[in-house]
Amino acid sequence: MRTLNAGAAVLFAAALLVVSLASPTGARDAGPPLGKTNFAIALGGLDAASRTNWVRLGMYTFAPDGSVSEKHWSWSQAVRAARASTGNPAVDCAGRACTVLTAAGWQSSAAARTMTGTYGLRGDELHIAWDGGHMEDWKLTSLAGGDLAGVELAANDLGATHGFGNGSNAPWNSRVPASTIAAADHGTFVHRYYLWKAGRIDHGDGSPFWVTHWNLCADHRCLGAQTHTVDDPVHTAYYISPAGTSSGHRRDTLWHWHTDLADARHELCYTGNSHVKPMIQIVDDEGRFHGWVGVEASLNQTTATGADGDHIGVFRILGLGGPQESGPVTASAAATSEPSRTSAVAAAISGAR
Repeated sequence: MRTLNAGAAVLFAAALLVVSLASPTGARDAGPPLGKTNFAIALGGLDAASRTNWVRLGMYTFAPDGSVSEKHWSWSQAVRAARASTGNPAVDCAGRACTVLTAAGWQSSAAARTMTGTYGLRGDELHIAWDGGHMEDWKLTSLAGGDLAGVELAANDLGATHGFGNGSNAPWNSRVPASTIAAADHGTFVHRYYLWKAGRIDHGDGSPFWVTHWNLCADHRCLGAQTHTVDDPVHTAYYISPAGTSSGHRRDTLWHWHTDLADARHELCYTGNSHVKPMIQIVDDEGRFHGWVGVEASLNQTTATGADGDHIGVFRILGLGGPQESGPVTASAAATSEPSRTSAVAAAISGAR
């Protein structure tokens, strides 16, 4: 039998350690991240000096065997996509009866792209190695008494600068109805966002979203509101609806615009540069509603400023306490921030590739 010298033995032992971390069947913490299978995640590559910023909204599904699959929709300033109709009319809820618009592609499940890979866990660190060579590192946090998980982007090689999301064991075809969302105490929800506009990154955190009371629309599938302030008497119309006409999913969209802009164009419903924000409902293990993870993909289609008129970014509206989170969840019977260190797990797995 051939023997190894001391140097070779050290290298051999290191190689065994790397393989054990990289392999889904090797030494790692067992089970999906914090025991949660389905994560809604927003990613964005946002640079104040760039005019090719991008965002991605995805659904990550983790299996107990260490495999992960992902389905996402993406938008970029480099691809000038127009707004699209959800097909959902919002009537008797926002002052103006309009069919809700969204970012192009979000209304269609067929527009999504898919990825597969493997994941590894060590404590609160999650590492994903995608087939094809890309990687993501995430920091895990347990929320809502363990019924919900949070993730924050720690490192990646995708060019993403911001990323966060939430996960639970609620199925992707489970949906919180609009009536439950309308009854929630939105004044306790925290709105966090990173938004590129006019060559700068706008950031907010710690305060509620601009609407804290939503009206149920006539179809009981959509929500609406109209707001203004003492200092700014201009009304803003807000709408939330499912991403498309089907309901067997947790995909929503937020649409808002100033009514004076529509009036200036002699329109009831604004067809110019409205804000379109795809979102995924955050639902915990017990079916309670906690808000949304989303992206803004409001690309300029009206003015001559081109990409300088875009609004693109990532956001989350998250509520973690109070009785407003309880409520029925409907299921379709037909199934119709910033980057930081690279974790020890990531380093080991990256070295194995």
